[in-house]
Amino acid sequence: MEGVWDHIVSNIYMKETLYAIWLALEYFSKNSSDHKKLALKDNLRNIKMQRNKTIPQYLTRFTKCHDELVQVGVTIIEDDLVSLALIGLPKSTHNYQDSVNGRDKLPNWEFLWFDLV
Repeated sequence: MEGVWDHIVSNIYMKETLYAIWLALEYFSKNSSDHKKLALKDNLRNIKMQRNKTIPQYLTRFTKCHDELVQVGVTIIEDDLVSLALIGLPKSTHNYQDSVNGRDKLPNWEFLWFDLV
């Protein structure tokens, strides 16, 4: 019990068997995983390019968050990824955003990265 975080102890405190403890930990882990997925999705939606950062730094931050989502089993459609990246760009890129959104098909992620850089 000493190695278990305090907020987990309350979930396993009165369990009488190792199997019951395991089930409680599995349930707790699943809920934490779902919470992490939601938090990562929210982070991806809210990434904005900061004034003192460059386009590659912004896109790297965006890609890192996307990779974390993939690691927990969440798949983001590439068109959604491109759209979210465009939304996070500063106002100075609105002309570029309009030209991309006016196309019949959005560019893929690699082309967007190359085009922005």
